[in-house]
Amino acid sequence: MAEGIMVLIFIHALILLHTTEAATTYRTSTTGDATLINIASSTSTVLPKCHDKIDLAFMIDASGSVGSANFRKMKSFVSNSVSHFTIGPNDAQVGVITFSSQPHFQFALNKHTDKSSLSNAIQNIPYQSGGTNTDIALTYIEKNTFTSASGNRIDARDILVIITDGKSAHPPKTAFEANRLKQRNVEIIVVGIGHADKAELNKMASDPAYVLYATDFDSLSHIYDAIHSIACNLVFTTQTPPTTTASTTTLLTPPFIPAGPCIDEIANCNQYGVTICHGAYKPWASANCAHYCEFCHESGGATLPTFAPVIGK
Repeated sequence: MAEGIMVLIFIHALILLHTTEAATTYRTSTTGDATLINIASSTSTVLPKCHDKIDLAFMIDASGSVGSANFRKMKSFVSNSVSHFTIGPNDAQVGVITFSSQPHFQFALNKHTDKSSLSNAIQNIPYQSGGTNTDIALTYIEKNTFTSASGNRIDARDILVIITDGKSAHPPKTAFEANRLKQRNVEIIVVGIGHADKAELNKMASDPAYVLYATDFDSLSHIYDAIHSIACNLVFTTQTPPTTTASTTTLLTPPFIPAGPCIDEIANCNQYGVTICHGAYKPWASANCAHYCEFCHESGGATLPTFAPVIGK
């Protein structure tokens, strides 16, 4: 495909960008039923922070297949991911458990109220090794992290990030426990690494768009921004719920109805997906993708199938 086709992990940086050192170029290609994203530039961007109440829990695979060296890379991924959030009692809170044969509580959501303390705590998490009892860990995190005793706030958005490199020991139980959390309105983002079972990743995640796949542990460094982008988008979506037509095309209402003909100013609105049609992206979309987002209440707006980002080296 041509350069410039973006997915969810870049939309937030593209539209809401506050400052940038230089733009990062993403090239995409399709392999089978997945979309492969390669980073063509290592230049970084500075993303805006979420100033919203998010209770963000990480569930990190510490099983024997990971190994201590790769576990350190996973901790760096978590530390870099949370660095994009505003940390504090009125903003984002972060809690962590690790899991192998048994879950291990590392720290509660309300334990660390500043970024420095949080980063140090993440780097000091020990590696346990063992099996991959993901289902037990999901049960544990429901009872020990998303609770008032751990600092879970009733007015905060609950988000769980599962990071794993393999298949769980009991896939049906894992899917069942993940569904229990989703029924409690916990949004689940899943990061799969290497030989992680992609079918199981999709079953655990709240949406296929919330599945991130890294081909190896080193590739995690390419997706530090992804958790922030998805989490912030979930908050925006919660604050500004769109209405939908029978065909599931997003239909939005004023004040962002553009003047003049209902046309798209750019040719590839459908490649961004309907995420751009609501929340903080809405003003940008009204100027560039009015027809696609149906801001003019015209019929024929497109609806793309959702796909999971797959991150390569």
